Amino acid sequence: MRPPGARGSRPGPIWVSNGPGVTYRLPMSAPSTQPKLKPPGMLRAIAAIKIAKGLALAGVALGLFSIVHRDLDELAQHFIDFMRISPENHYAKLLLEKAGVIEPNSIMRAGIATAFYASILLSEGVGLWIGAAWAEYVVVVTTGFFVPEEILSFVHRPSLTKAIMIALNAAILAYVVSIVWRRRRSPQG
Repeated sequence: MRPPGARGSRPGPIWVSNGPGVTYRLPMSAPSTQPKLKPPGMLRAIAAIKIAKGLALAGVALGLFSIVHRDLDELAQHFIDFMRISPENHYAKLLLEKAGVIEPNSIMRAGIATAFYASILLSEGVGLWIGAAWAEYVVVVTTGFFVPEEILSFVHRPSLTKAIMIALNAAILAYVVSIVWRRRRSPQG
Protein backbone atom coordinates (compact mmCIF):
# COMPACT_ATOMS: atom_id res chain seq x y z
CA MET A 1 0.00 0.00 0.00
CA ARG A 2 1.29 3.44 -0.92
CA PRO A 3 1.34 5.91 1.96
CA PRO A 4 -0.47 9.25 1.58
CA GLY A 5 1.74 11.94 0.10
CA ALA A 6 4.29 9.49 -1.38
CA ARG A 7 5.57 10.48 -4.80
CA GLY A 8 6.69 8.23 -7.59
CA SER A 9 7.79 8.58 -11.18
CA ARG A 10 4.35 7.56 -12.50
CA PRO A 11 1.12 9.27 -11.56
CA GLY A 12 -0.61 7.03 -9.08
CA PRO A 13 -3.94 6.95 -7.33
CA ILE A 14 -5.17 9.97 -5.42
CA TRP A 15 -5.18 9.57 -1.64
CA VAL A 16 -7.65 11.58 0.42
CA SER A 17 -7.60 12.07 4.19
CA ASN A 18 -10.88 12.69 5.98
CA GLY A 19 -9.38 13.28 9.37
CA PRO A 20 -7.06 11.36 11.71
CA GLY A 21 -6.84 7.70 10.80
CA VAL A 22 -9.32 7.89 7.87
CA THR A 23 -7.49 7.69 4.54
CA TYR A 24 -8.86 6.26 1.34
CA ARG A 25 -7.93 5.97 -2.29
CA LEU A 26 -10.01 7.54 -5.08
CA PRO A 27 -10.50 5.27 -8.09
CA MET A 28 -8.58 6.20 -11.22
CA SER A 29 -10.41 6.35 -14.51
CA ALA A 30 -8.93 4.41 -17.37
CA PRO A 31 -7.12 6.58 -19.91
CA SER A 32 -8.92 7.02 -23.20
CA THR A 33 -7.66 4.67 -25.89
CA GLN A 34 -9.00 6.85 -28.71
CA PRO A 35 -7.00 9.98 -29.54
CA LYS A 36 -8.89 13.27 -29.54
CA LEU A 37 -9.46 14.11 -33.19
CA LYS A 38 -9.53 17.66 -34.46
CA PRO A 39 -12.58 18.59 -36.51
CA PRO A 40 -12.13 18.70 -40.30
CA GLY A 41 -10.72 21.91 -41.76
CA MET A 42 -14.01 22.84 -43.39
CA LEU A 43 -15.79 22.63 -40.04
CA ARG A 44 -13.13 24.89 -38.57
CA ALA A 45 -13.75 27.39 -41.39
CA ILE A 46 -17.50 27.28 -40.73
CA ALA A 47 -16.75 27.72 -37.02
CA ALA A 48 -14.56 30.76 -37.68
CA ILE A 49 -17.30 32.37 -39.79
CA LYS A 50 -19.92 31.66 -37.10
CA ILE A 51 -17.67 33.12 -34.39
CA ALA A 52 -16.99 36.24 -36.49
CA LYS A 53 -20.71 36.73 -37.19
CA GLY A 54 -21.53 36.15 -33.52
CA LEU A 55 -18.97 38.73 -32.37
CA ALA A 56 -20.25 41.25 -34.93
CA LEU A 57 -23.86 40.73 -33.82
CA ALA A 58 -22.82 40.99 -30.17
CA GLY A 59 -21.32 44.39 -31.02
CA VAL A 60 -24.56 45.42 -32.74
CA ALA A 61 -26.56 44.29 -29.70
CA LEU A 62 -24.34 46.33 -27.38
CA GLY A 63 -24.74 49.32 -29.71
CA LEU A 64 -28.53 48.95 -29.63
CA PHE A 65 -28.53 48.70 -25.83
CA SER A 66 -26.37 51.84 -25.63
CA ILE A 67 -28.90 53.98 -27.53
CA VAL A 68 -32.08 52.79 -25.80
CA HIS A 69 -32.64 55.95 -23.76
CA ARG A 70 -30.86 58.47 -25.96
CA ASP A 71 -32.38 61.15 -28.16
CA LEU A 72 -32.44 59.44 -31.56
CA ASP A 73 -33.20 62.67 -33.44
CA GLU A 74 -30.01 64.21 -32.06
CA LEU A 75 -28.06 61.02 -32.70
CA ALA A 76 -29.28 60.87 -36.33
CA GLN A 77 -28.40 64.55 -36.86
CA HIS A 78 -24.93 63.97 -35.38
CA PHE A 79 -24.44 60.98 -37.72
CA ILE A 80 -25.46 63.03 -40.78
CA ASP A 81 -23.11 65.85 -39.76
CA PHE A 82 -20.24 63.44 -39.03
CA MET A 83 -20.64 61.71 -42.42
CA ARG A 84 -20.91 65.13 -44.14
CA ILE A 85 -24.18 64.22 -45.80
CA SER A 86 -26.33 67.07 -47.05
CA PRO A 87 -29.43 67.50 -44.87
CA GLU A 88 -31.35 67.90 -48.15
CA ASN A 89 -30.41 64.35 -49.22
CA HIS A 90 -33.47 62.09 -49.58
CA TYR A 91 -32.00 59.36 -47.32
CA ALA A 92 -30.86 61.89 -44.71
CA LYS A 93 -34.38 63.30 -44.54
CA LEU A 94 -35.78 59.77 -44.28
CA LEU A 95 -33.37 58.93 -41.44
CA LEU A 96 -34.28 62.09 -39.53
CA GLU A 97 -37.99 61.41 -40.06
CA LYS A 98 -37.85 57.77 -38.92
CA ALA A 99 -35.50 58.35 -35.97
CA GLY A 100 -38.15 60.41 -34.21
CA VAL A 101 -40.79 57.66 -34.19
CA ILE A 102 -38.72 54.73 -32.91
CA GLU A 103 -39.76 53.68 -29.42
CA PRO A 104 -37.08 52.74 -26.85
CA ASN A 105 -38.99 49.49 -26.23
CA SER A 106 -38.51 48.53 -29.90
CA ILE A 107 -34.78 49.16 -29.65
CA MET A 108 -34.59 47.05 -26.48
CA ARG A 109 -36.45 44.14 -28.14
CA ALA A 110 -34.18 44.36 -31.20
CA GLY A 111 -31.13 44.35 -28.91
CA ILE A 112 -32.36 41.30 -27.00
CA ALA A 113 -33.15 39.40 -30.22
CA THR A 114 -29.75 40.32 -31.66
CA ALA A 115 -27.94 39.26 -28.48
CA PHE A 116 -29.84 35.96 -28.46
CA TYR A 117 -28.91 35.18 -32.05
CA ALA A 118 -25.30 36.24 -31.38
CA SER A 119 -25.15 33.78 -28.47
CA ILE A 120 -26.44 30.99 -30.72
CA LEU A 121 -23.83 31.79 -33.38
CA LEU A 122 -21.04 31.95 -30.81
CA SER A 123 -22.15 28.65 -29.26
CA GLU A 124 -22.22 26.99 -32.67
CA GLY A 125 -18.84 28.42 -33.62
CA VAL A 126 -17.05 27.45 -30.42
CA GLY A 127 -18.71 24.03 -30.42
CA LEU A 128 -17.66 23.34 -34.01
CA TRP A 129 -14.15 24.63 -33.30
CA ILE A 130 -13.62 22.17 -30.44
CA GLY A 131 -15.28 19.33 -32.35
CA ALA A 132 -18.40 18.92 -30.19
CA ALA A 133 -21.01 16.70 -31.80
CA TRP A 134 -23.88 18.72 -30.27
CA ALA A 135 -22.72 21.79 -32.21
CA GLU A 136 -23.16 19.95 -35.49
CA TYR A 137 -26.78 19.21 -34.59
CA VAL A 138 -27.36 22.84 -33.60
CA VAL A 139 -25.93 23.99 -36.95
CA VAL A 140 -28.21 21.57 -38.81
CA VAL A 141 -31.28 22.85 -36.95
CA THR A 142 -30.52 26.58 -37.15
CA THR A 143 -29.29 26.57 -40.75
CA GLY A 144 -32.11 24.29 -41.81
CA PHE A 145 -34.55 26.68 -40.15
CA PHE A 146 -33.35 29.72 -42.12
CA VAL A 147 -32.93 28.19 -45.60
CA PRO A 148 -36.70 27.98 -46.34
CA GLU A 149 -37.17 31.57 -45.15
CA GLU A 150 -34.33 32.72 -47.42
CA ILE A 151 -35.91 30.86 -50.35
CA LEU A 152 -39.25 32.60 -49.73
CA SER A 153 -37.48 35.95 -49.57
CA PHE A 154 -35.74 35.14 -52.85
CA VAL A 155 -39.03 34.18 -54.52
CA HIS A 156 -40.61 37.52 -53.55
CA ARG A 157 -37.59 39.69 -54.44
CA PRO A 158 -34.93 37.80 -56.41
CA SER A 159 -31.36 39.07 -56.34
CA LEU A 160 -27.91 37.67 -56.98
CA THR A 161 -26.89 38.24 -53.35
CA LYS A 162 -29.85 36.22 -52.05
CA ALA A 163 -29.13 33.42 -54.53
CA ILE A 164 -25.49 33.25 -53.38
CA MET A 165 -26.53 33.22 -49.69
CA ILE A 166 -29.05 30.44 -50.31
CA ALA A 167 -26.47 28.37 -52.18
CA LEU A 168 -23.84 28.94 -49.48
CA ASN A 169 -26.18 28.06 -46.60
CA ALA A 170 -27.51 25.01 -48.47
CA ALA A 171 -23.93 23.84 -49.07
CA ILE A 172 -23.05 24.32 -45.38
CA LEU A 173 -26.21 22.48 -44.38
CA ALA A 174 -25.49 19.57 -46.75
CA TYR A 175 -21.87 19.32 -45.55
CA VAL A 176 -22.73 19.30 -41.83
CA VAL A 177 -25.62 16.87 -42.38
CA SER A 178 -23.22 14.52 -44.19
CA ILE A 179 -20.79 14.68 -41.24
CA VAL A 180 -23.59 14.00 -38.75
CA TRP A 181 -24.87 11.13 -40.93
CA ARG A 182 -21.41 9.55 -41.19
CA ARG A 183 -20.86 9.87 -37.45
CA ARG A 184 -24.18 8.21 -36.66
CA ARG A 185 -23.48 5.34 -39.05
CA SER A 186 -19.91 4.71 -37.84
CA PRO A 187 -19.42 1.97 -35.23
CA GLN A 188 -17.64 4.40 -32.84
CA GLY A 189 -20.43 7.05 -33.20
